[in-house]
Amino acid sequence: MIALLASLAGWAGASAQPVADLSDRARQHIRHDAPQIALVGVRLVDGSDDPARANQTVLIEDGRIRQVGPTADISVPDGFAVLDLAGHSVIPGLVGLHNHLHYPGTPASHHTAPHLYLAGGVTTLFSAGSAAPVAELNMARAVERGYGPGPDMRIAAPYVTGPDGNWVMAQPDTAEAAHRFVDYWTENGVAGFKLYRHVTPDVARAVITRAHAHGLPVTGHLCSLTYRQAAEMGIDRIEHGFLSMSDLVADKPEGVCTATLASLETSDPDGEAIGAVIATLVDHDVTLTSTLAIIESHFAHRPQGDARSLAMLAPEARAAYDSRQDALAARLETTRFTPELFGRVLAFERRFVAAGGHLVAGPDTGRHIIPGHGDQRNVELLVEAGFTVEQAVRIATHNGAVELGLGTDRGLIRAGYRADLVVLQGDLSADISRIRHPQIVFRNGLGYDPESLAEAAVGQVGLR
Repeated sequence: MIALLASLAGWAGASAQPVADLSDRARQHIRHDAPQIALVGVRLVDGSDDPARANQTVLIEDGRIRQVGPTADISVPDGFAVLDLAGHSVIPGLVGLHNHLHYPGTPASHHTAPHLYLAGGVTTLFSAGSAAPVAELNMARAVERGYGPGPDMRIAAPYVTGPDGNWVMAQPDTAEAAHRFVDYWTENGVAGFKLYRHVTPDVARAVITRAHAHGLPVTGHLCSLTYRQAAEMGIDRIEHGFLSMSDLVADKPEGVCTATLASLETSDPDGEAIGAVIATLVDHDVTLTSTLAIIESHFAHRPQGDARSLAMLAPEARAAYDSRQDALAARLETTRFTPELFGRVLAFERRFVAAGGHLVAGPDTGRHIIPGHGDQRNVELLVEAGFTVEQAVRIATHNGAVELGLGTDRGLIRAGYRADLVVLQGDLSADISRIRHPQIVFRNGLGYDPESLAEAAVGQVGLR
């Protein structure tokens, strides 16, 4: 696993940005801007596996966490703005590893994505494939300079696929072309690369080797390559888990993307074949990205878009959602996306982690899975999969930070860590759905108003 994203490493240690340096577009969404803030009386789920702790106080100073501990043991110094947050939970800011900055049909969601990710509690992300790389790189830089609100955004290069793949993606046809592609986008500041379903083995190997020479990671949404092949090539991360795995396809042609569903329907979640795939991934230090929110959208028997997410969709996106729901309903009795198959999806992620695998999370935005809301749904589904609340929060926060080479800077509520925090209404440890109710999102010590951020995007997802 290549954890350090060299091209953007300087951002990790950035100090808190003075509010006066922010544009009006960013400043209008800030609720708490004091340089010293005390969060008093909260329940902490701190990004580790430690049990949630009640009645804690967190001191924030100049964008960093100064002190954490029982409220009874901490004397709030003079000059701190005190927020009495009894009845609230605090978690680290979410760190998303499959967080696109585009929506199908919209090459760059330059307005809605930054607003909604931050509103949903996402404070750091990796875009996991770019549809408009120049726009996305500029978007990330603009947020860092204070021109608008948003998370710390690490941008991927354009997707790399093969001759039978999506025509809007890069299709280098030789190892030399792949090297030139990697060199060019590295020079332009990307934070990693993504292989897509039809990529050829030679090009995949060339991208991985060249990216690693630059100190950058490679992930993949795979099909032409099996998970075991990609692991042996040195891939750092694989997206989507169980449903994208072609390892179980009998007599699979080398380097060809073929249908996988039949092989997965009959698989044994506890069997030797899946165990061997997982063992290879763990032995080669390959991370998996859990994208349960978008995977759930394939299953008609599962919850689909809720009112708050649907309100964010532009009219054309809402019409597409309605059409898709009609199609799902029509296939309900004959669909191969059954409750049993969804159970296999969840079991694969449990088994991977139990075997020592490193699991991170991201929503893979599209359909009704919108920025921020999809990240929250992932956490809920991880708990449904059998992880504890604390484990699910760690997967969605500190594990992601570790994957980005930021594990000593953010993703935990510890003294010295960056003050990227989410204040949630209620007791998250007792009710995971409280993840949907952020009251304040602190990014680098500045407290943003989630409601204000979300209101700025109502009816616009899929438009801009």
